[in-house]
Amino acid sequence: MTLATINSAAGSWYTGPEYQQSCPTLTADKFLQVTNLLLEKPNLNSTHLFRADILHDSTGALKTVDEREQQCRYSNDGAHVEEEIPLDGQEAIDATEPAPTLEGARLERKVLRKLIPRKPQLDRALDQWCYIYNLVKTTEIVAGHVVVYVPIVARETEMPWYHPPVKSLAYLYQQRGNDTTLSVHFVPFESTVTTPLPSRLHRTFISLLQTFLRLAKSPAPEQDPHVGHRDDSAPITSAVDASMAPSALKDTILPQHVVQNTYTRLKQRYAQDLISRWAESTEPSKHVFEDLSIAAFVIELWKQMYSSPNTFPGFVDIACGNGVLTYVLIQEGYRGRGFDARRRKTWAVLGLDQHLDEMICVPQPFVDHAPADMDDLLSDTRVHSGLFEPGTFIISNHADELTPWTPILAALSCPGSPLPFLSIPCCSHALSGAKHRYSPAEIKAGPRAMMRLNDKTEQPATGDLKALRAAKAKAATHTDDKSMYACLTRKTVALAEEVGCNVELTLMRIPSTRNIGIVGNRKRLGGTETAESSDRTEDPSPSHEEVPMKIQALLERECAISGGMGEAAKTWIERARKLQTGTGRGKINLRGKPDTG
Repeated sequence: MTLATINSAAGSWYTGPEYQQSCPTLTADKFLQVTNLLLEKPNLNSTHLFRADILHDSTGALKTVDEREQQCRYSNDGAHVEEEIPLDGQEAIDATEPAPTLEGARLERKVLRKLIPRKPQLDRALDQWCYIYNLVKTTEIVAGHVVVYVPIVARETEMPWYHPPVKSLAYLYQQRGNDTTLSVHFVPFESTVTTPLPSRLHRTFISLLQTFLRLAKSPAPEQDPHVGHRDDSAPITSAVDASMAPSALKDTILPQHVVQNTYTRLKQRYAQDLISRWAESTEPSKHVFEDLSIAAFVIELWKQMYSSPNTFPGFVDIACGNGVLTYVLIQEGYRGRGFDARRRKTWAVLGLDQHLDEMICVPQPFVDHAPADMDDLLSDTRVHSGLFEPGTFIISNHADELTPWTPILAALSCPGSPLPFLSIPCCSHALSGAKHRYSPAEIKAGPRAMMRLNDKTEQPATGDLKALRAAKAKAATHTDDKSMYACLTRKTVALAEEVGCNVELTLMRIPSTRNIGIVGNRKRLGGTETAESSDRTEDPSPSHEEVPMKIQALLERECAISGGMGEAAKTWIERARKLQTGTGRGKINLRGKPDTG
């Protein structure tokens, strides 16, 4: 172990040849870019961490938790605000605390952050100073930076497991002539360093170096969505036109730390019990953690929409599946019900029989256009028309056939004030319930060539593996505007806006690639305008009298690909009956293309 080239009064810095690497392609700008990324996302270095809450940034480059709350117009006032779980016992820290003095380096920036663990019951949060220096140029040093991390602890025994047990840690980036190197350095708690280093500490330093260099090879992150991801000369006039790239959708409605704190509490309270009582044949953890994540988002959303639990009008979870989401929300004190075409084993295990119903939804317009023998077809089946009480919050989580219907049902239920809803699209279906892949031409209403089931989707000219991987990567990150998921999401948004719903998009932090949330009509119930939406020039909402006519015209237009309203209603009812027997799922109909499998 050798003394580092970093010198300071704080103590002796150490490094080793295995903690240094030549990196001729790493530029100073890229070094600072990755530094910013790791300041906000320490989870890239340790899976034990959730995130970092920025408490202070002397340059304002990173937004603090308070600034992110202001950005979302988030209000934490009032009696209906849940107390945050105390993550550590430290008091507020003075942002004017002096930084270490390094020889040959000039301090440029100070950042104070709080490292948030995934399991606060095992590890406490940790406040940490981060100092960024520029190296003073000399005849040898062309350019360089030092980033020093100083955890605020008095002794080594106070250090959480996820942080290396060192007093200070640093990345040193140097350009010496034609040589560019990146190295990791540290100051131990003890005055001397034993060699070799403990195995875990040795592996940690190597991992820190390799992770930094791996991130430096990645493309530059997309522009901050809150700065504006579109040209100012082309203002957004519809949520359909909004970017669906993750950077444009993250934390647009609720701040990350608010939702994750609630998720952590819910996970501690419910996860182990739900997994232990899982009765389905599917793997439980994904379903449980996904539903807990959605529950955390919905709970925090409702706190912003309603002044107290007493004013909450109730929710309905359509196509509720295993019922875990409904169960958690009811346990948290919210009134509501759920229904699905098929009863699940979990319902009885969780004691949900009085809150969940086995029935199919036949939207009222299809009831009106149903064949004469509908009563005979559905004689042994409970049917819901999709019309809910005014104010009811609709949850449409991967509701498949009901996804494009969600905003329509919200408007039909209360034309004068469409119901609020959260829709998380998954599989693509036409309004008839048949599997259907929407094309970009079908998204917006208006004059266009009539789409038919046998219309073919344009295929890419190249079919090599590299092109296929690139297409899949674009679809997974929602950067492909022509992907099935992108078109389904935009189509649902377009239908919502057409019937007078106020729509916002956000990226749901759930373990699924189908993770875009469509929030409808939040602002009608006291939710605040976002900065982006307030700049839009939106068409006035249709009047109470116009909504039914708009919906009728919409349904006639959209059901034309299925043979009209009557045929669409017939298809819907037939598929709904099959869903109850578990035979209603099939391969997607790519506009009548024969299945060659």
